[in-house]
Amino acid sequence: MDKIVKIGDREVGAGRPVYVIAEIGSNHDKSLPSAKELIKAAKDAGADAAKFQSFTAEGLFNPMKPGDGTGSVKDFSTWVKHPAYPVIASLELKEEWHYELKDYADSLGIDFLSAPFDAGRAVLLDKLNLPAIKIASGDVTNEPLLKLVASFGRPVIISTGASYLKEVERAVEVVRSAGNDNIALLHCVALYPPRFEDANIRAMVTMREATGAPVGYSDHTPGSVVPLAAVALGASIIEKHITLDRDLSGPDHPYALEPSEFASMVTDIRTLHTALGDGVKRPLGDEEGERIGARRSIYAAAPIKSGQLVTEDNLKVVRHAFGLEPAMLDSIKGLRATKDFAANELISLDGLRESR
Repeated sequence: MDKIVKIGDREVGAGRPVYVIAEIGSNHDKSLPSAKELIKAAKDAGADAAKFQSFTAEGLFNPMKPGDGTGSVKDFSTWVKHPAYPVIASLELKEEWHYELKDYADSLGIDFLSAPFDAGRAVLLDKLNLPAIKIASGDVTNEPLLKLVASFGRPVIISTGASYLKEVERAVEVVRSAGNDNIALLHCVALYPPRFEDANIRAMVTMREATGAPVGYSDHTPGSVVPLAAVALGASIIEKHITLDRDLSGPDHPYALEPSEFASMVTDIRTLHTALGDGVKRPLGDEEGERIGARRSIYAAAPIKSGQLVTEDNLKVVRHAFGLEPAMLDSIKGLRATKDFAANELISLDGLRESR
């Protein structure tokens, strides 16, 4: 039986409506009004959750890095200031904003989610009573963080960019060993953006088969082709970046969807989910007329007198299917009529007998 994970009041898993996460990430550009505007845009677009990234530069980055040696070799004898450190620091989501943004999301009726990048931020998210906690791709092997988040007993959504399957399986094992089996996995390509030929959507299916956990896709490709394809292959969760304007200067804006595009993707996802159906091959009630109108039965191609042999020459298989199915044709050829059949009359078994 397929595993179902409960996120808030939503069941997430096979056969359930797709849980759509609008990844705001750092696209708030350290503006509280922009962060709120993005939550509102996500809600208006039909997303189930608006997601942020909860980090501090100190908890995420070492401020120093090895110097550049020759070629691609790092010079570990020389350490220099990491140029990305101040950029990361400029994108921190302030602790007090978490509370305000969570309350704002609650007021709109959209889930507030975030990914913690250190233990302190993980504890903060637990205090906020989030319906689930996200683990970013870079922390698939961060077992201390996995164990801590698992201990909260909340659903854990794990992105798996740049991971081997064995690393994903180990992350799942760590969370389950902590007594938490409420896990969902997102296939992800940790490139921004990746090429379509790198999307490898089928890897999502591989993870589901290997772990039994619900799976989804965290997408950085342009447009919505990949998310829709992932839904067709069984994605239970779709995560996609949202921005107010792709021309903004932050790192995540260029490959994100603007609100109207995000809304179109959500509409297509909902329509596709409906079209996928339940997988049972059967005619619909409305198709019953087509089963008669488009299928065929066996009719007399010419008058057949009582006592005459039924042959291929005096039979025809045409619409509509009011009588014997075409599969019966070979079994009735060579029988003898026990009544007269007019041309175009439906052939019936009670008007035939064995030839003697």
